[in-house]
Order: sequence, then structure tokens, then C-alpha cells
Amino acid sequence: MNSKKIRNILIKATAFLVIASASAMPGAASWADRTNGGIEAFALELQGTVTVTCSALWTYSRPDWTAKVKVAYKGESFAAVEKISVAGRDMYRLSNGMYISANPLYVSFRESSQAPAPVVQASSAMAATANLNMRTGPGTGYQIIRVIPKGAQVSVSGSENGWYKVTYQGATGWASGSYLTPVQAQAPAPAPSVTSTYIRTTANLNMRTGAGTGYAIITTIPAGTKLESLGTSGGWYKVSFSGRTGWVSGSYVTILSGYSQKVIGIPYVNQYSPVYAPMGCEGASLLMALKHKGYTALELKAFLDAMPKTERDPFNGFASTPYRVVSEVPEIFQSIFPEALTAYGIRYSGNVADVSGYSTAQLKAEIDKGNPVVVYVTTRNYETPVWKVYDMGPSGNVNIVDNMHVMVLTGYNSDGEYHVTDPASSRNTYWVSQVKFETSYNALKWAVVVR
Repeated sequence: MNSKKIRNILIKATAFLVIASASAMPGAASWADRTNGGIEAFALELQGTVTVTCSALWTYSRPDWTAKVKVAYKGESFAAVEKISVAGRDMYRLSNGMYISANPLYVSFRESSQAPAPVVQASSAMAATANLNMRTGPGTGYQIIRVIPKGAQVSVSGSENGWYKVTYQGATGWASGSYLTPVQAQAPAPAPSVTSTYIRTTANLNMRTGAGTGYAIITTIPAGTKLESLGTSGGWYKVSFSGRTGWVSGSYVTILSGYSQKVIGIPYVNQYSPVYAPMGCEGASLLMALKHKGYTALELKAFLDAMPKTERDPFNGFASTPYRVVSEVPEIFQSIFPEALTAYGIRYSGNVADVSGYSTAQLKAEIDKGNPVVVYVTTRNYETPVWKVYDMGPSGNVNIVDNMHVMVLTGYNSDGEYHVTDPASSRNTYWVSQVKFETSYNALKWAVVVR
């Protein structure tokens, strides 16, 4: 979910939308209500290659001339999908999510040849290959209804002169076929494997280094814990719990018939120890997911220190500090929201994506692929979301879930429960009931996946 969409949901302020006549050039030039720190920007859809012609040039993490990330050098080329004007100067939005100056003194642009619009059947699914204007009719002269984000899927119910009649999130209009591609039908995501044997502890149960009471105790597993059996020996079960593996007595477990689960084991990072970061759940959660995929080996302190910071605007970086609870008037909401967290994650891998708006079924599909998902829920008891208005500086007064907490979704089971890895819990990982998880997650539907 981009910042525009989040603000349309959250910010209680008047939005300005300026719509101008479309340009005759390919790409459907138009005004759209893109907002970045109060700046409205002109957006031109395009497809082509931008090449750096000067010795060195900054790239940016967002359409903001202060959001410098890394330097591109002469001769480097990028795929450009959009041209926008920010604070009176032009930028190209690149296919990798970054931005670069569009000044012809520093770069050259070569437009890609446009392939004919694909032939699809009515009611088929297509995906946007760039941020795409949905219009009231099949042409650039028609009024814009909304902007379809890059990668979003739409259903098609008709076509005319290379334009498709599409429906997206309840709105129906027309979109250029030059920026739509057919979505191949996919088989339903497979259910978790049922070939494994699962057990549930019937009492607080010692996990030992071997299959017998004469072996040393590793830890105690709470009653009611579900475990996968990794092997058996003389009435004992080999299991893993909280990142450790050992043996438990079969006298205090019951076999779960027909039960199945899918769980991703990820490296654990605690936000309280050895680094004390009481407000650092977002960074700790993203770090765990990145470590799991092998994208970074940083420790928490270095990772949080490198995170972009703002005075009080979580839409553009971490507001204030993650290392202590601040007392300010007006209050600061100490967090970093999905778009900014994703932009930071992309520094480590282009496989980090903002999937805010995903249903829980879509989250499970990511788990099936082995992708941990950073989710914005409520605090550790999964209380009912409590809403409160905060002054977020450039983003205005925002009504936000005050008891927000962030963790990693790492699994689900056939009982409807969700498995989480929680940077603020002494349990490290645990199961959450379907009602509790879905009630807290669905308040915002904010999530970031690491693929």
C-alpha cells in the first residue's frame, strides 16, 4: 500500500485532486493526487530506459529530493516506469522502486517499443505493469477515476481499441492495455502437509537431551503446546521447541489426528536483549525476516541505527528513537510504517515488498512459499485495536491504532491458528487463535513480505 492510499484511509484532512487534459503522447499523461510530504506531483506513465550521462548521480528511496540512497555512475541504466514532477523538478520512478533525476543534463531516456495489447478473454485476470490510471472511458481524454498500483490484479469484462474495461477494488473503468499483462491461472496453494505426526503436550513437560529421564533437561514445554514429531525411540518423541531440539516422554502427549501445520523457522531477534530497544519491534521483525533469507548478517543495533529517522512522521522513517519511550507534547507515535519500512528493507534486497491490504489467505500463500511476513497487529495479548489521533508532522493528524505491535507471521495450522515470531516475547514463537490474530491484523491490514 503506498503512502497515498494509507493517507486516504487515515488522514482526516482535505485531499486535493487536480485533473488536467491528457497528453497525446503514449503513456497517458495526467494529473494525479500523489502526495509526498504535502507536495502534489504530475505523473506520466511510461516505459523505457534511463541512462546516467554525467559522472555520478544520486538515486532516491521515494519522490523526495532529500531521500538520497546511493550513487549511480555514468553509463548505468535503469528501467523507468513513470515520470513525475516533485517540487518543480522532474524525477523518473524506476522499476526497482527507486527514483532518479529526469534532468536531460544528467540522464538520457529511450522509450521502449510498445507491444500490441494482449488478447484476453472477458472476465480474465490481468496485472498492472506500472502505476496505471483507470479512466471513465477507453482513451486518455477521459477523466481519471483512480490509480491502479503496479502489480495489482484487475478483472477484465471488455475491450475497445487497445483499452480494457476493468474492475479493481469495487471500481470499474477503462485502462490502457499497454500497461496490463495477463495473469496465468494458478492452482490453489497447497494445504500444509499431513504426512508428519503432530503431538500436543498434556502437562508442563521437560524436554531432555536424550530419550529417557536420565538425560539432562533442556527446557520445559508448556501444557497444550503443539509439536511436530521428528522421530521416536522407546516411547519418547524427538521434537523442536523455541529453536532447540530434544526429547519428550510420550506419557504426557496426545497424538493429533488429521492435524497439519506450516511453520517457517527464522533466526530470533529480541528487541530487549542484548540491545534494549523497547520501541524497536518493526526493525527487529524486519531484521529476522532478512536474516532468514540471508540478505544481511547485521546485529540489531547496527540495523536500527541505519534505519531512516524522522522527527515525528512514521510515513517517511522511524519517528524519534527506538531506544527509549519519549515524552513530547504533542505525543510522538514512535513507529515506522510499511512503505518506509519497505524502502529501508530494499536497501538489503529488492525482494522486500509492501503487501499492505493483503487478506489473511494471501498471507498464508506467502507462508506456503517460505516467505516470512512482517505484520502490524496489536500488543502481545492481541487486544481489540484502540484508535487515537497523533500529530505526525508533515503527514498531519492521523487516527492510528494506539496499541500497535509488530512481529513476524511465520506459520498457520489446520485449527485456524497463526504462528508468530515475536521480538518482544519471552516465548519467542507461539500460536495465536484465529479470532485474536485476524481481529488485530484486519484493523490496518499492514504487512511487509521478504521473499
